[in-house]
Amino acid sequence: MYCYQPLFRRRKVKKRPPHPHRACWPPAPSCRTQDVSEGGCEDGDSEGVCEAPPACHPATDPPPPPPFSPPPPRPQAMEGRAAAAATKLGRMSPSVYVGGGTLGRVSPGHDLGYHTLVTRQTPTPTRDRTTPSPWSDVRASPFPALDLSALSSCPRSSPRPQLPQVPPQQGQTTPQPQPQLETTDQLLATYKGKRLARSSPFDKLSDELVVRILSFLPTNAVCQCARVCRRWYVLAWDPRLWATITLTSDAIHADRAIKQITRLLARDSGGCVHVEKVILNSCSRLTDRGLSLIGRRCPELRHLEIKGCVNVTNIGIFELVTQCVNLDHLDVTGCHQITCIHLTQQGNVEPEPMHSRQLYLQYLDMTDCYALEDQGLKVIVKNCPQLLHLYLRRCINITDAGVKHMASYCLMLREVSVSDCVQITDFGMYELAKLGPNLRYLSVAKCDQISDAGIKQIARHCYKLRYLNVRGCEAVSDDSMEMVARSCPRLRALDIGKCDVTDNGMKLISEHCPNLKKLSVKSCDMITDRGVQYIAYYCRGLQQLNIQDCQVTIDGYRTVKKHCRRCIIEHTNPGFF
Repeated sequence: MYCYQPLFRRRKVKKRPPHPHRACWPPAPSCRTQDVSEGGCEDGDSEGVCEAPPACHPATDPPPPPPFSPPPPRPQAMEGRAAAAATKLGRMSPSVYVGGGTLGRVSPGHDLGYHTLVTRQTPTPTRDRTTPSPWSDVRASPFPALDLSALSSCPRSSPRPQLPQVPPQQGQTTPQPQPQLETTDQLLATYKGKRLARSSPFDKLSDELVVRILSFLPTNAVCQCARVCRRWYVLAWDPRLWATITLTSDAIHADRAIKQITRLLARDSGGCVHVEKVILNSCSRLTDRGLSLIGRRCPELRHLEIKGCVNVTNIGIFELVTQCVNLDHLDVTGCHQITCIHLTQQGNVEPEPMHSRQLYLQYLDMTDCYALEDQGLKVIVKNCPQLLHLYLRRCINITDAGVKHMASYCLMLREVSVSDCVQITDFGMYELAKLGPNLRYLSVAKCDQISDAGIKQIARHCYKLRYLNVRGCEAVSDDSMEMVARSCPRLRALDIGKCDVTDNGMKLISEHCPNLKKLSVKSCDMITDRGVQYIAYYCRGLQQLNIQDCQVTIDGYRTVKKHCRRCIIEHTNPGFF
């Protein structure tokens, strides 16, 4: 006879001696239904196996086991499962009673341990969280070894167990609490095991402040900032940052840069209506194609500078000025291929009728456009009658005829510069004198054919002159300086370098022009300490004085420093201190 063991091994059980009352074994059905307290068998042992003999046996039989109290009632939902489990286990081995309750069935001669009772013999049922646990009676057991409360899973609503706070020892700092993850990005980064990026000080600034900071950067730096992050990309293309486009480098492909910038700026509004100023100085790669693109996409352009763009021609200027009707400032210094600014498709230099379209240019700088001639200048001044500032420095092909066109069509000219235009003579000065008191600035430096006659005519009619530059006009002497001093009391700056002026002319200027701020007498051999002292006595507000290559000693220098404390003196004498 073999008995099933929980440790899954077979062991031969010794046969016990036969019972003297074998005839009464197994007991009758009436004996099976007796109460357990009377020594009978439990109702439920299907095979009728009973550890104690029936009550009808004589007194020589072993005494029955002590009575026990039945276990507390279990939930109704688990009664069926518990009964089935008890029936199944009852077939394999006898019952073991601990603390008044049935915990399992084991072999009587072996202690299988706590794990055998829990994991093997009692299956864990799958239950709903709202149903009471069938282990509630076991967890409440008075025996510490059988207390299973620590093995139960902690419900979601219950707080997590916290470790006791250990007071820091002396010399140790209290650890700072970890910041809580509040945003979705932080939660996702933590879940994926990624390290969160450090917060930048710019993250604490508002969009308005960031845009304000970016407004101080040049255009190429703003384009680089747009590649930092998504937020900076949006802020870098804010229309407020692109009222001015500045690109000044030979290494920049100007046509391609203008195409990309204007495309990005025009993607929402359809045009770069907020762009009012474009500066493309020293961009040798700029061509007529880039200017045409600016004209199409920046219709509200008002200011354009393309100094040193040698590949620009009349065609590019035509495409620009015909589409940017509000253009009022144009600087084409060093663009030697430009010979005219016309408004015709064929590019003719013939003048247009008076009723034709006109430009609203007020500032035009064509310095070093040495291909410009009188005929092209006539078309320009006729198409731009509102010119106020016209600079034609080193346009060596301009003659007195071109100066006549300037005075005839641009009656509101305030500043004119024809420096180094060596073909201009006194007749040109006679024509410029027709501008009258509107003329405030005149530079005829190095026009060696201009003499006292032309300067007198200018001084007589243009009595509101503020700036006069006759440097290098060796035919100018004290005679013309006397007329300038008496007729132009508002003069602020005077350059008479390398002219035939003496101390007498300096005295006349100092007496009649006390508001003089800048004076240059460079290379005037006949000016001495006396002439400089006249200027120091009467022109106390003098700010800049150039006495290079003059017969001025330390006495004249100290006199100027004494009376004109804010004056900056330019000299070539190493003994001055």
